[in-house]
This record gives sequence, C-alpha cells and structure tokens, in this order.
Amino acid sequence: MDLLIQLTFKETVAYDLLIAILTGLLSAGAFFLVLRVFKPKIKICDKITRIPIKLEDGTDSFKYQFKFYNATYSNIENVSIDLFLMEDFFHGSGKDYNTKELKIAQPSFKFLVGKADKDKEIHNNCVKMTIKEDLESFWNGKREWLHLQIDSTHSKSGRRKVYVKTFKDPTVSIVNGCFDSGENFNII
Repeated sequence: MDLLIQLTFKETVAYDLLIAILTGLLSAGAFFLVLRVFKPKIKICDKITRIPIKLEDGTDSFKYQFKFYNATYSNIENVSIDLFLMEDFFHGSGKDYNTKELKIAQPSFKFLVGKADKDKEIHNNCVKMTIKEDLESFWNGKREWLHLQIDSTHSKSGRRKVYVKTFKDPTVSIVNGCFDSGENFNII
C-alpha cells in the first residue's frame, strides 16, 4: 500500500528556509539601522578667534583658536585633527593643489566625553584648539583656504567618521575675541 502524505507549505523545508532567510535579513537590517544612529557627531564652529598675547620677549602677537564639541551622547575615541593650508594653481590644462600642514597644539587625543557623561560646570565635551602658527602672515584668502579634518570613533559602535570644515576667507573667518565656555560658539 502506498501511503500518500500531503504536506502543507508550513510543514516543508522550503518554508523553514524562507523563514530563516527573512529573519536573517530583518536582523541584518536592524543592525545596520542601529549602526547609522551610533556614530560620532561633532559640531565645528565656522569662525577662528584671534586673541592678543605677549610673547616671552615682550612683543605683541596673536593666538588663533578654533572650537568644536562632541554632540554625541556617547563618548568618542581616537580623535585626530589635521589642519591644512590649501592653495590651488594651474598646471598645464588642469588645476592642482599645494598643501601645507599647519601645527596645532594637540593634534590627537584618545578620548572626548559625550553629552551624557559631561561635567556641566566645565563642559569637558568641548575643545578649544590653538593653532601654533601666525595665520594672517601667509593666508590671504585669494587662492588659499584652510581645510580642517576631525577624525573620531564612536566608543560603543566602533563607527568612524571624518568631519571636514573649510575656511575660505580670512577676513570673514577670523574674528577678535575668545570662545565662550560650553556647547555654543559665542565669542566674547
């Protein structure tokens, strides 16, 4: 006697395989959505401050600073900062660029506190970075511009992001004063 067994689709291997594939796709999609949320968020001011100082020999000079802060609720790690003076020129039939790396006070640090763990009195998620060169002696804004890159890694997800800011005109970008404390770009 032949036994004829009729299976419904729910009882087949194809059904189990389809459910496994759909579950895998949904979990991978949820994972990538979570990774999109957990990435570094850095806010960079569009101004550079010029602060008058006296050098050791008694001469007057200026100190230049830019400011950024960690706008992520989590901490960020492996922060590296690069500041370049870029100049374009024509070479043959195309445009080319000269690059000069400018010295800054601390080009990299390991850790920057997030909004959730910050100290509300000292705002330790904010950074005022000093440029160790006299900007106005070589940056006139005709064919040069400053190119700032801040690279960081999110401490929980490991996602890395590079933030870029371009300063085109020194007459607009450089202002007298110093940055106020906190998560703002007020200049006092």
